[in-house]
Amino acid sequence: MTFMKSAYAACLLACSTHTLAQQESSDVTWSLGIGAISSDQGYVDVGTETNIVPIVGIQYGNFSLLGPRASYKIFTSDQFEISAIGNLRFDGYEAADGDIFTGMEDRDMSFDAGIEAEIDTSFGEFGLGLVHDVTSTHKGFELSASYGVPFMFENGRVMPYVAANYQSEDLADYYFGVQQNEATSSRAFYQLDATTNIEIGIGSDWMFNNKHYIKADISYASYGSDIKDSPLVDKSGEAQILVGYAYVF
Repeated sequence: MTFMKSAYAACLLACSTHTLAQQESSDVTWSLGIGAISSDQGYVDVGTETNIVPIVGIQYGNFSLLGPRASYKIFTSDQFEISAIGNLRFDGYEAADGDIFTGMEDRDMSFDAGIEAEIDTSFGEFGLGLVHDVTSTHKGFELSASYGVPFMFENGRVMPYVAANYQSEDLADYYFGVQQNEATSSRAFYQLDATTNIEIGIGSDWMFNNKHYIKADISYASYGSDIKDSPLVDKSGEAQILVGYAYVF
C-alpha cells in the first residue's frame, strides 16, 4: 500500500501535541484515539488511498509523543519556542501498489530527526524546521518554512497556512526517481535534483470538556518541477484530508 506523505502530517501532529498539552491536569497526560488520512500522491494510476491510523499520545513536561512524532522543548518563551523533533516519514510504495512500479524496488518509510522553531506574533505564526534521515533510507533532508494565521473560537481554533518544503536531491530522487536498473521502454531512467514543494491548507483543532479532542485538516501541496516531470507521476501535486479523534485521560 502506498503511504501518505508526511511533511504536512508532522506539522499537524505538532499542532495537536501543543493543543493536548494545554489541557494537561497532571504531570503526565495520556491520550488515545483513531485517525483517517485520505491522500493522493499523484503516482500514475494509483489514485486516492485512505489509511486508518491509531493515535497514542503522551505529554510529560517538555517531552511529547503523539503517534509517529516525538518532540522535546529545548527553549521556550511567551513568543518563541525551539524543539528537538523526530518523526516517521510515511512516504513510499511497494511494487504491488500499481503497474507503474512493476520491476522497481520498494521505497520504504524513514525516521527523520532534527530541530524546529515556532514564533508567535501579533500578525500570525511562523515556523522553521530541518530534519534529516537517521535511518539511511533516503539519506536526505528537508527544510521547511511556514506561516499561518490562527482564528480562535470557544472550543478550538482554525488556522489557514502556507508552507514551502525544500527537499534535498537524495530525498526527492529516492521517492520519485527511476534508477538505471529500473528503467524500461515505458519508464525512462530519471534522476531528480533538489526541489521545493509549495503547500497551502487549513488546520483545525477542537477540545470539548477537556477530554474530547477532534482534528480536521485539508491541504494541497504543489510539487516542484523535478517531481512533476517524473515518469512515476501524472499529477501536479498532492491533496490530503485528515480527521482524527482522541480521548484525553
